[in-house]
Amino acid sequence: MTVRIPASLVVLVTIGHAVRADELKSFPAATYKGGELKYVDKVPVLTLRGKPAEMGEQFGVLAIRNAPDLTALHQQFMKDSGQEGRYPIIVTMAKALKPNFPANHLAEMEAAAQAADRDENRLYFANTVADLSSGLGCSTVVVEKERSKTGAPLFGRNFDWLPTKGITEHTLVVVYKGEGKRAFAAVTVAPITGVISGMNDAGLAVTINEISLRKSKDRAAFNWKGTPLLLSFRRILEECGTVAEAEKLLRGMERTTSCCLTICDKDGGAVFEITPKNLEVRPAENGVCCCTNHFRTEKLTVENKCWRFDKLSPLCAKGAEKLGVKDVFAHLDEVHQGKATLQSMVFEPRERVLNLAYGEGPATRRDPHRLELGKLFDEK
Repeated sequence: MTVRIPASLVVLVTIGHAVRADELKSFPAATYKGGELKYVDKVPVLTLRGKPAEMGEQFGVLAIRNAPDLTALHQQFMKDSGQEGRYPIIVTMAKALKPNFPANHLAEMEAAAQAADRDENRLYFANTVADLSSGLGCSTVVVEKERSKTGAPLFGRNFDWLPTKGITEHTLVVVYKGEGKRAFAAVTVAPITGVISGMNDAGLAVTINEISLRKSKDRAAFNWKGTPLLLSFRRILEECGTVAEAEKLLRGMERTTSCCLTICDKDGGAVFEITPKNLEVRPAENGVCCCTNHFRTEKLTVENKCWRFDKLSPLCAKGAEKLGVKDVFAHLDEVHQGKATLQSMVFEPRERVLNLAYGEGPATRRDPHRLELGKLFDEK
């Protein structure tokens, strides 16, 4: 049984872990049981260890209870998104998906809610937001090794979302080291425990590109028996080491709704165009694969006009330039969406490195931080 954590104990775990003056003062550096929140190149990095309930308790204390005012962030987000009146309905829908949550994820959420003394419905909402509401408008670029200046694949991504006040202060990188699972890192916003963008210890990296069911030719209906998207993608990082393994897992999984999953491993990547009925794979073209927020395979495409895709698609031309990390960031800057571009990142799957720029948008105009995820995965 998970015991509620008294506020006094939360204060105690933070003593002696002051944040440096040049760091964004969001989460205080601290340790709690097997979990540790520290700053790596000025980025808050939370490492969780153990069984699901143990990791949930660590997350609840270090990423929820010790965070800036999450209640204010939640209320402001609902107001900014125009969903204040619909929130009770959305919660009811999120709870309807609860039976489909992977058991380890559900145990973790419940433990986090108890440890943080927080309504668990808000965690269900946070982890089904990609299924039940709209707002993601992201851009991704996969560069195969033959087109990369490094000789290894590169995977760039802009995370575009509602720029609610306070969301930057709740951004962090969470490294999960669950028993019996692959270690992985997620670039997230507390209290989301699913995966929006992330990489695992095998160098497999994934990100979501939201697409409405209305933009799918197969006219699939929402599947209430499906696993929520962000939890599905977390399963990929927990269980898979390659693009092929991820495709097999997703094909065998009930899926709630439509989206694109851009994915890359140490050898290269692709875009998975996903609906509850179908999964189409769109490979790289001339060593580059781009994605925004429309299906483009013949089986699924309906409407595909997008100025961001038009900006990125020349990278797929035959004989186009080779690209390095800085080049990928530069092209992502060409498709930023102003204040809505909260994060911009380039994964280096073979080196297991994350280059992350984040903050008040456009994040593409900020200097990236280099995080050697491989070292964090290997730390005991």
